[in-house]
Amino acid sequence: MSEFHQATAYHRDDLGGHLLDWAHQPHPFKRYRHRESLALTPPAWPSAALFDLERAGQEQAPAGRAEAAALTSILLLSAGITAQAGSGGEGQALRAPASAGALYPAELYFAACGVEGLGDGLYHFAPAGPGLHLLWPGPLAARAGALLGRPPRALTFFISAIFWRSLWKYRTRAWRYCLLDAGHMLANLELAAAAWSLAPVVGLDFPDASLGVFLGLPDQEEAPLIGVQAGCEPAQPGPAEPELPPLDLETLPLSARVGRDQVLLAARDLGRLDEPRRAPRWQAPEAPPEALVLERPPGGGPALAEAVWSRRSRRNFLGRGLSRQQATRLLSFALPADGPCLATALIAPGGEMEPGAWLYLPSARALARQEAGGRAEVARACLNQLWVGQAALALVLWADLARLEQAQGPRAYRHAMIAAGRAGQRLYLAATALGLGCCGVGAFYDRELAEAAGLPPRAQPLYLLACGPVKGGPQPG
Repeated sequence: MSEFHQATAYHRDDLGGHLLDWAHQPHPFKRYRHRESLALTPPAWPSAALFDLERAGQEQAPAGRAEAAALTSILLLSAGITAQAGSGGEGQALRAPASAGALYPAELYFAACGVEGLGDGLYHFAPAGPGLHLLWPGPLAARAGALLGRPPRALTFFISAIFWRSLWKYRTRAWRYCLLDAGHMLANLELAAAAWSLAPVVGLDFPDASLGVFLGLPDQEEAPLIGVQAGCEPAQPGPAEPELPPLDLETLPLSARVGRDQVLLAARDLGRLDEPRRAPRWQAPEAPPEALVLERPPGGGPALAEAVWSRRSRRNFLGRGLSRQQATRLLSFALPADGPCLATALIAPGGEMEPGAWLYLPSARALARQEAGGRAEVARACLNQLWVGQAALALVLWADLARLEQAQGPRAYRHAMIAAGRAGQRLYLAATALGLGCCGVGAFYDRELAEAAGLPPRAQPLYLLACGPVKGGPQPG
């Protein structure tokens, strides 16, 4: 997968533009021919403060009960519509997770079993309603758990990606954005489930073809990427091997012509699994003795729902620095634990933190000094988007993809890109809670960015986010 990332890298000398085919712009919502949209139970919003949820996804046992009103809030906070940009209309709907180009390739499904106020079954979340498409009635928790290699839980969520939504604009590089956007949605889903004490557990290593059949996905157009279990084990989880799912899950086409990309499909297929496997263990560098150790930041902050509903891409940076507490809070919340991707923080002068490039080490909550070209060079590497250089913090998420693949196989690429998207969404939310702006950048001259940020020789950048004090209003994204 390192080869795919290199093959889709942007280079200053050969990056050519292309005209968007507006006549075949993909529809932003998935529509089933034979499934009516069911109304959602009115939501009950969790009261948990955002920063109290920093360790979401690392709980040991669920303490809450899955109920329909709580589930509605989880769905809306994960993938719901939060605003209408421009003059309105479906194509202008902005949603809870960030998305490259506001194209929203990610879709959300869930199997509910023993959820109070909702019949057992497999559902698709329709944000435009908002509502639900019931795809397959009955208790399916045991089958959903088996696909993830885990015991059944009351709720099993699945995040997929529809390729054409991103391919339409980004061509082969769209696979990167599909994975990042899935990570964005995952971050919100984990936080929302944790806010209800449902102890979410993430699974990325499942049998792709079997899960695709379970969800009724067209194999050449949509891929399952993430599974998340939440809640207690149901009393009647259903059979582990139910009858075949319904075969009439036909959907309306996204456009009159739906494009495909064979390189993207090959990248998707590399690392496919036939059976679920245990989650990999990730090794992070040790903090050197001279590393700057950060204090544990306090909890609190606004409610999760307030942060999610207020989040927008904001990039009118003022050129001011960050306080030590702001920097600590941002880094700790974005990266609460070691994972498959690493992070280099480029800190601007003018604040309480020593400026320069720093490698952030989550388990040690420490910063190790790196040599880098500087923020101006990083901004030029981001397709000359000079506002990146005005941000108080530029967080470069990166990985040695060849090393990851050697240790964990080609499936590790999904892990790394999804982890980068998850960290990016969490940084968005932390910045929003602190009254700061944040904007993600997935388009950059890859090698230039790696050199400007002082990354190791084999490191490849996955994602960049600029963050800091801003002026003006939010921008769509």
